[in-house]
Amino acid sequence: MRKGDQRRAAIIETAERLFYLKGYESTSVQDVLDELHLSKGGFYHHFESKLSLLEAICEKRTIAAYEESERVVREGKLNAVQKLNMIFGMSSILQQDSMDFIALMLRVAYHDGAVMLREQMKLVSMRLMQPLVDEVIEEGVRENLFFVKYPESMGSLLLLLGHNMTDKISFSLSRADEDPECLNQIVEDLKVYRYAIETLLNAPYGSIVLFDVARIKEVLKAISAQNRKERWEAIQKSENAV
Repeated sequence: MRKGDQRRAAIIETAERLFYLKGYESTSVQDVLDELHLSKGGFYHHFESKLSLLEAICEKRTIAAYEESERVVREGKLNAVQKLNMIFGMSSILQQDSMDFIALMLRVAYHDGAVMLREQMKLVSMRLMQPLVDEVIEEGVRENLFFVKYPESMGSLLLLLGHNMTDKISFSLSRADEDPECLNQIVEDLKVYRYAIETLLNAPYGSIVLFDVARIKEVLKAISAQNRKERWEAIQKSENAV
């Protein structure tokens, strides 16, 4: 790895750790520079802003999800339905292994309305995942699991549906404290999206699995815990200022 690439990777790794520890809003570019003993020129050579740094973190994780998805598809141990379910899971921020990352993205990309960040995430996901989804759909047609008239156009459509679904669920999760009934609504939304995808593919009823409800409950619990922590820290800061 070239020196410039090593420095860029170090900035991303350090920023991701600080975002988790201190929160995205409370972490400045200077905090990252201080950790690495790096000049501002060294930072801005690689990134335009703190938000572009977060975009790089998202891209790194999207690429990792794609590489794992491709590995599983190439292994050939799953049928087309199972492969598609795996891709849907790997493509969603809610299935990331780090609960800290999920909470960060829900807070910044959805609660704070960072539209450009969400769109950048989708563009990277579409560029990487669409050829893989197209391949799995064609495989499903050969296996008589999917019955699709225009398989060459279906991959992008399914991914767009998946992104829309992730947006809707993530918006609900990011405001979970304001809506205690959001889990019930999310489950209903998932049923609608599953039905839409199964209909488009003419796949067996109930074969498509978009999210594990238990996982969504974990995310809700983590978000509530993070919100309580932030409220407590705000109270402590206010009291110390008196």
